[in-house]
Amino acid sequence: EVRSAGGGTVDLSGADVVVAGGRGLQDKEKFEAHVNGLADVLGGAIGASRPVVDSDWLPHEYQIGSSGQIVAPKLYVALGISGAIQHMVGVRGAQVIVAVNKDKEAPSFNEATYGIVGDVFEVVPELIKAIEEAKAS
Repeated sequence: EVRSAGGGTVDLSGADVVVAGGRGLQDKEKFEAHVNGLADVLGGAIGASRPVVDSDWLPHEYQIGSSGQIVAPKLYVALGISGAIQHMVGVRGAQVIVAVNKDKEAPSFNEATYGIVGDVFEVVPELIKAIEEAKAS
C-alpha cells in the first residue's frame, strides 16, 4: 500500500528530544495522554511507530523509521514500541535512546541506552512527576 504523507509540515529531523509511541499504548486517547504528556514536560516533539499511523492515531508524517522520518535527537524515548528493525533504523542517530516496554524481550532494548521494563501506563506518569519535581527545584 502507498500512503501519502499529507500536506503537513512535521519535521522531526531537527528535534533535540523526540518522544514516540507505539501499539503498546493501546488506543489514541492513551497515546495522546502519555506521549504528549511526556513530550510536553521534556520540551520535545512527538513521533510514532508504523502501527500507530496505520491505526490513524496520528498522520503518516509523524512516522519514524525506514518508511517514515529519520531522526537524530539528543534524546529519543520509545513508549510501548516493540522495536521492529524498520522503526529502529529511523532512530539510530539518537545520542540517547530510552525504551519503556513491559516485554523484557522487546527488540527496542537491544538499541536502547537505557531500558525500563514496566507498564508504560505506570512508568510514564511517574517519569512526568519526577521531571516536573526536578524542574521545580
